[in-house]
Order: sequence, then C-alpha cells, then structure tokens
Amino acid sequence: MHTARIVLRERGSEQFLTSEVAERCGVSEGTIYKYFSTKRELLQRVAEDWFEEFLTEDPPSNPDEPIRERLFRVIWRNLWGIKKEPALTRFVLLELRPDPDFRKMKSYEQNRRFAAMVTDVVAEGIRRGELRGDVPPKVIRDMIFGAIEHQTWAYLRGEGDFSVDDSASAIADVITNGLGQRPRSGSVATLVDVASQLQESIGKLSAGVAELRVELASTQNFK
Repeated sequence: MHTARIVLRERGSEQFLTSEVAERCGVSEGTIYKYFSTKRELLQRVAEDWFEEFLTEDPPSNPDEPIRERLFRVIWRNLWGIKKEPALTRFVLLELRPDPDFRKMKSYEQNRRFAAMVTDVVAEGIRRGELRGDVPPKVIRDMIFGAIEHQTWAYLRGEGDFSVDDSASAIADVITNGLGQRPRSGSVATLVDVASQLQESIGKLSAGVAELRVELASTQNFK
C-alpha cells in the first residue's frame, strides 16, 4: 500500500498500474490480487489510509481563541492535504465521490468526520456570538468547502497553483467578516453610534457658524 501510494502520486489514478507496484515491491502482480480483488479496491484502501492520517494529525488548538483563527486552522489543514496529495484528492473527488455506493464506503464516513470539525467550529462561533445565528451551520460549512474546491480545482487539473496560507486566510476572512454579528437597525448600539455622529456634526456646524459670525462682524466694522 505504501508503494501504491507513491505510484499513484507519480502517475495519477488514470495511469496507475498494479504491475508497476508489484515490480517495485519485488513480487508478482498476482500477489497483489491475493489481498485486493481489483486495482480500484487497492486505491480505495490507500485513500482510506490517507484520510485516517489526515484525521489523526489534528494539532491541539485553543478553544478560547477567536473563531476566525479556528476556522483558518481547519481550512488550512484541508488545503494543505490537497496540496500534498493532489492525485489522491482527484481520485476521491472524481472516482469515489460520484460512485452510487459512496455513502457505504469508509471514505464517506471519514469525510463526514472532517466536515463535522468545520461545522463544530461554526456552531461554536454562533454560540459565542461571533457569527450570526440566522444562517444554518451546515450552509456555512458548504460555503467553506465550495470555496476550497474552487480555489484548488485548477491545481488538481495541473493548470495552476495556489497558496495554502493565502487561500485559507481569504476564506476565513470572508466567512467571519460576512457572517460576523453586527448590531441590528434600531438597537441601542446603533442609536449610540448615530447620536455620537450627530453630536460631532453639530459641533462642527457650531464652530462654522461662530467663524462666519466673526467674519461678518469684521466686514461690518470695515464698512
């Protein structure tokens, strides 16, 4: 399986050959089929191992840090995994996910576990009042993963590149700035802001009137 992962990384799933895996391992191709009934099953197991590594490498985080930073971390990990293993990512997206039996696969459950990490961070942001509560967490989760796919699709097709740091930062900013809590119209906070702005404007107007009076007085004295 380790060698299969290397061959997949080098060749892609389209040009992946079990015969090359067997040759690199120093065994016959038939030996591979004693453990895996098809090439697809071998690649599926490789993808499952990759997912499991991905899920168990979660670094410790501070639950008290701002939601924006926690979102950045989970988005960054997803982007980093794609950058590190583009061939595996393509195999999961293009071959496993469209499969009618995908929901029965271990990869599906692993994907759900990672998605739940993102949903949990979003739900915590809503609970703490850092994100709006009128948008369901699952919708925000879908927005995040949709943005990740669009940011990485050209790279997965071999047509471009992307920055893990920049993309993660931009997506986290869009979510937290676009869905952050803001005072409602007519709330106390809004009225205080309006009163403060009015008071400032009145002060400037009073100063302008005083200057105008001085100028008028000077003109009259001159006449």
